[in-house]
Amino acid sequence: MSPSNRLLGGGALARGRGGRGARRRGDRRVLLIVTVGLGLALTVRGRGGRAETIDATSTTLVTGRQDPRDGVVHTTIPVYELVSVRASDFHLRGVDDLNVLVSGWGALSLSDPIDGRRGLGDLDLAFAEAKVLRRRVALRLGRQLLMAGAGRNLAFDGLGVTVMPVRWAGLSAQAGVPVTPRFAVDRGDTLVAGRAFVKPSFDTEAGLSFLQVMDDSQVARRDVALDARVARVRSLPLALSGFALVSLPERRLAEGNLTATWQLGRLFEVSGDYRRTAPDLFLPRNSIFSVFSQESRDEAGAYFYWKLIPRLRLQGDYHVVVDATGTGQDGSLKATATLGADGRHTVGLESRKLALPQTGFTLGRAFALLRVTPRLWGTADASAFFFDADVNGQRQSFVGAATLAYDFRPEWRALVTGIGSVTPFAERRFEGMAKIVYGLTAKVRQVKP
Repeated sequence: MSPSNRLLGGGALARGRGGRGARRRGDRRVLLIVTVGLGLALTVRGRGGRAETIDATSTTLVTGRQDPRDGVVHTTIPVYELVSVRASDFHLRGVDDLNVLVSGWGALSLSDPIDGRRGLGDLDLAFAEAKVLRRRVALRLGRQLLMAGAGRNLAFDGLGVTVMPVRWAGLSAQAGVPVTPRFAVDRGDTLVAGRAFVKPSFDTEAGLSFLQVMDDSQVARRDVALDARVARVRSLPLALSGFALVSLPERRLAEGNLTATWQLGRLFEVSGDYRRTAPDLFLPRNSIFSVFSQESRDEAGAYFYWKLIPRLRLQGDYHVVVDATGTGQDGSLKATATLGADGRHTVGLESRKLALPQTGFTLGRAFALLRVTPRLWGTADASAFFFDADVNGQRQSFVGAATLAYDFRPEWRALVTGIGSVTPFAERRFEGMAKIVYGLTAKVRQVKP
């Protein structure tokens, strides 16, 4: 997720339906996570345990861009700091595996305030996970993502438990409070979820799951989902995957997809897929926006990947789109080639055509990755959009971007990016970004008292 999207979409420390009570709930959640983290740290230290591996990354971004607000174009210079720390390989009696992960960001505006404040920040993830009883039971406490089944990557603060009495089957359950994205409506007050699954191999799995979110004593979401994926075998290089989620109160399919992939070695792959979505069922039932749409969208088509020669790859897709407005088409084609004695450079061309009953566009794109030295490299990207109908009186849009990166030390990388555009939404726009990335992996021996 990009830093600007993090600002708009990350779980905020204090927000909700706009009231003071929502801010207090957010503060209590953060206080709970911090307390759990400190308690875990003290427990580990008190028992003489110590992480033998610590992976840490720190990324600093300084951006400058034009920000149209309230009919006035402001020049904003926000500074972002993204930090992620993972500690593992603890040695505690009775615990087979213990990991602690904290990932968060902070932003400081050097000019016009962001959202009326000079500084913002939040935790994306902050949890401790322990496996016990010969790794048959996994416990995860803190801010985490509910990924599989009906969760659909829903962030929440709480506890998750997974039990696998046998190697190929198990049960999982979660309970807590949903995390609301910044500038979004409150997602709810409580969450409970569960999933039963079978997993005969690493890439073959099937599960039945349930999710319920309550908001002010009302049901915001109550869904049941079925998911499955079957890996290919040597005799039949065919992989199948499917997902279906039903809203129980509405008795309608919220999302469903089915994909079949045929792979012939590493040179050719083709897949066919079908997907149906109901946009209104992606919103909480008590949201005022959910009443404006009760339509479905269907997409069916195919995708292919073909390695013509060792240095040339083709990929493309075509889908038919059907919704309440009628029938449309969406297709793309991309060619990528590697150049140079050792294939260090990459160049490519891409085209896309979207034709819907009420809108559409044609895209042309060229891109390149050039490695001047092993430590110095750059990228360039240029895109042109041609709209089928007027957008603010225009039918063209042009965007160009270039990046220069230098690994000046083993753990350090500096990048400078410039983006310029001429679009129907801004006559001219330029955005610059400087980025410094620091990554560290430290391995230490356990110190026993």
